[in-house]
This record gives sequence, structure tokens and C-alpha cells, in this order.
Amino acid sequence: MDPASLLEQLAPLRAPQPVGWWPLAPGWWLLLALSIAGLMLIARWAWHKWQGNRYRRLALQNLDHLTSSGAPTLEQLNVLLKATALQCWPREQVAALHGRDWLRQLADSCPGIDSDCFLALERVYQAPHEAAPPELVEGAARWIRQHKAMGMEAST
Repeated sequence: MDPASLLEQLAPLRAPQPVGWWPLAPGWWLLLALSIAGLMLIARWAWHKWQGNRYRRLALQNLDHLTSSGAPTLEQLNVLLKATALQCWPREQVAALHGRDWLRQLADSCPGIDSDCFLALERVYQAPHEAAPPELVEGAARWIRQHKAMGMEAST
């Protein structure tokens, strides 16, 4: 027998079927489960962060309402800032603050803010119905957006 004739009698080679994606291997199931769990944890963290900043959104809405109906007064801005501070710090720490102590707490709880923007609040008890200067309104909006809770505890 001739080897060439034997080779001619063989059937042609067939390629194997490609490996399918389904069913998934156990490692893929584990990766899928961990990914879903991670996404759920991230979503929960984002939800809590969003809910935790609700008081900021409400304070900014109140500030927008005050500014849309004309220039807010010193008293209105002071009440808004105090109410916002009471949402994130204990009443004992915030409620009795006034004058320089209150201005220092505002400045200390928001790093990077110019403390001079709050100086107009010193006149809140002498002239409560005086229109707030624009830099105070801008400073209040920035403070509402950026204040940090740990600033109040460190300086009292």
C-alpha cells in the first residue's frame, strides 16, 4: 500500500464547533454577581449622599426665592444660614452663636471662603431690614454648597 493512496482515502478534516458563551463558566457568574453587588453599593451610597444633601438643596431654593423677590434682608439671610447650620450640627452648638462667634463659625466651616463676605451680618441686630449686599448673598450661597460639618466642632 502506497501511503499517498491511504491519505487520499481519509475524509477531510473538519474544524470543531466554536465554543459558545452560554452557559457561562462559574467564574463569569461570580464576576457578574460581584459587579451587581458593587453597583448596588455604589447606588446606595449615592442615594444616601443625595438624601444627606437635601437640606442644602432646600436652602439654595429658599435663597433663590429670596433673591428673586428682591434683595434679601440681613435678617432673612441670617435666619437661612442659621437654619441650614441647624440641619447638620447639634442645636447646642449652633443656636446660641451670634456676632463674631457666628461669623467665625461660618468661615471656619467652609475652607477657602473669604470670611469678609459675612461681615455685613454683624449689623443684623442693629438693622435687620437692611438689604444684604451682593457679596453676602454670594457668600451665603457658596457656604450652603460647600460647608463642612467638622469645621463647627473644631472651633467651639
